[in-house]
Amino acid sequence: MTDTRIRLAAITLLGALLPVTAFAQEPDVTAVPTQDAEEELTVIEWPEERRPRMEGKYFGVEIDGPVEKRFSIQSGSLYFIFEDNGTWKFRKSLTPRYSVLMENRDDPNLTFGVSRFGPDEFLASLSEEDWLPYIRSIENDVIPKTITYEHYTGTRRAAPYVLTAWTRKVEYEYPLGEDRVGKTREIFAFIEGELFVFVFSGDKDKIDALRRSHNMLLTRMNLEKDS
Repeated sequence: MTDTRIRLAAITLLGALLPVTAFAQEPDVTAVPTQDAEEELTVIEWPEERRPRMEGKYFGVEIDGPVEKRFSIQSGSLYFIFEDNGTWKFRKSLTPRYSVLMENRDDPNLTFGVSRFGPDEFLASLSEEDWLPYIRSIENDVIPKTITYEHYTGTRRAAPYVLTAWTRKVEYEYPLGEDRVGKTREIFAFIEGELFVFVFSGDKDKIDALRRSHNMLLTRMNLEKDS
């Protein structure tokens, strides 16, 4: 009788310990973040360093008729040539964000800037791997920003074309105060091995209304090089 009671007590004790032991040995799946989780947290911000300066100038071209207005933006041996009817004028940039900045003659709050980046300064490519961390930085900015449009011409062609380069575009809106909403359009393109970003900024209504005009400014842009 005694041996039987001892065996029963041992079995009862073992049964009570099994769930505790199994729970204690269960691996902690939340202790170490996965690689995917770490990649989702990656953020690439617009560099704070001042952009290398690009020189701008106006000139005229006579082609079988009246003189047509142009302006050029120089980056080293490269010259970006734009057709212009007097809409834009150069102004000094008060931030390090732009290599060169212009404003609309009728609305100084409407600007067109170009930023130049050398290799490995900002985005290494326009791939999803490099692009999405930059998009995250916009979404997480101190100033609330709402992304309203993205596009990559590597998957589907859409205006504006920038020379023969593939482009990535992002548009986002943000409060300007006094019931005003601002909007920025950024067009990224690698040209001759360097990254250039063409940026239109201003009141949302103006940016939306002048979209076609701004697209044409870039679509009709030409590139010349020193020999």
